[in-house]
Amino acid sequence: MKHHLRLAACLAVVSLVSTASAQLITYVDATDGVAGNTAIAPSAGGGVFTGIPQSNTANDGLWDLRAFGNSATIFQNAGTTANVDTNAVRLVTSVGGLSLNTYNVYVYFWTDNSPTWRIGASLSDSVGQLTLYQGGNAGVTQFYTGADATVLSTALAQNPFTTGVMVGEGNRRLLQASLGTVTGTGFSIFMEGDRLMTGQMQRTWIDGVGYSIVPEPASAALLGLSVAALVAFRRRNE
Repeated sequence: MKHHLRLAACLAVVSLVSTASAQLITYVDATDGVAGNTAIAPSAGGGVFTGIPQSNTANDGLWDLRAFGNSATIFQNAGTTANVDTNAVRLVTSVGGLSLNTYNVYVYFWTDNSPTWRIGASLSDSVGQLTLYQGGNAGVTQFYTGADATVLSTALAQNPFTTGVMVGEGNRRLLQASLGTVTGTGFSIFMEGDRLMTGQMQRTWIDGVGYSIVPEPASAALLGLSVAALVAFRRRNE
């Protein structure tokens, strides 16, 4: 009996580790150009997307490439003096080559100490304004709330990512919006700014996307049984 409990305890540890690993998020930086993973959305005409050097032209319909965030690249819909850009073209970032599975899918964008920086994002290229997400909304996560600094996710109490992801830079903070689940070997996320933007406090800074495997029900059940076995083993040896 003791041998069986010891074996079950070992299985519990393996199950805990594998399940935790499956739930970690893989971050994918949004990139432009011919070889990039981000393009102009079909509803906006499709084609290659190339960010322009930082501009200060309001409502030019373009995304500026700015040296900030992960891989030192984000796409912003309005420059420092161009307060609004309500018509920046809709983009789509695609991730492929994954194993067949069901995935939680996320989009990542930045905010400053204002809670109103936002992003329109969806798993479908639907007509009209995409659902807007901003800090404090349901399904939106801010990882770092400490003093202004450059902070990687590896410095958090628990790193939710498979690698070190920048979650703070200066007075900016990375936000994660949960977009739901997809089943398959890849996914596409459609992104845009606020079409009713009235000032810079409603701007959009796109950084990237992410995904994590949704544990199968059988795996969850095994995890529960393994944990029970681990508890029983520890109690027997106290």
